[in-house]
Amino acid sequence: MLEEYEVLQAKMKSLVHKEKTALQRLAENEKRYESAQAWFEKEKADVEKLQQESLSTFLKRMVGNYNQQLDKEQQEQLTAKRELDLSLALFMEAREQLDSIQTAIQQTTERIRQTKEQLYQQNTDFREKSQTEEFKRAELKQELVEIDEALAAGEKVLAGIDFALDDLDSADSYSTWDMFTNSSLILDMMKYDKIDKAEAKMNQLEQHLESYTKELKDLSLDRLLSYEKFSGMSKTFDIFFDNLFSDWDTKSKIGRNIEMLEQLGFNVEELQTKLETRKQSIHQQIKESETLY
Repeated sequence: MLEEYEVLQAKMKSLVHKEKTALQRLAENEKRYESAQAWFEKEKADVEKLQQESLSTFLKRMVGNYNQQLDKEQQEQLTAKRELDLSLALFMEAREQLDSIQTAIQQTTERIRQTKEQLYQQNTDFREKSQTEEFKRAELKQELVEIDEALAAGEKVLAGIDFALDDLDSADSYSTWDMFTNSSLILDMMKYDKIDKAEAKMNQLEQHLESYTKELKDLSLDRLLSYEKFSGMSKTFDIFFDNLFSDWDTKSKIGRNIEMLEQLGFNVEELQTKLETRKQSIHQQIKESETLY
């Protein structure tokens, strides 16, 4: 019984790998087919347009290049049709292959389920292994919860960065305009209003950033995520514009903050991508564990 189960495990692992490859192949061929459809429709439209242009058709006949042009367009349409037929055939073949693999997975999954039930009752080692795997899945599912919380916190940080950049970009524009025109009270008021709004949004961003840092720490993925470099980063922002001596000083400080925010956004996006990759990996681990144990 145990040997049969090990054979089924090996078969399932192979099928899961084949399914992953088949899904990739299906996606690639679907994309190729959609591209071929667009190409064929374009070439078809070019031929129809050429045939419908009565005045230009007459003129082109007069200079003797209409037939050559029409023939060229029809040849291109024929080439596009061949690619369309080939890509459709490959797409259908990939889908059939995937269907076949998924059917085999369903059948093997059912056979594994039946075998597992018998082994669980009869084999102590297997029962202990199953319990260990169950505990492992529980831990992985909890990590998924924490990753989702971190992703949500990261989205708030990215949104906060965008909000602050909107006002800083406006303040930068006003500051540039102010340097090359006669300064006016209204222009100064508009500029500093944007600065005040950016400051308020930076304070809120700091809160989001601290929450994000906390969520990353909860995941205990220190080396992977390097979250320490974000801790307190917002406190270094040079957003407070007290005792400014010139418009050049104002513009310089605005520019530094814009650069820091843009870099922070890039770093957070990198972390979000790593979290999404980790999330997909965990889902796969859970799926395999549930199937095999």
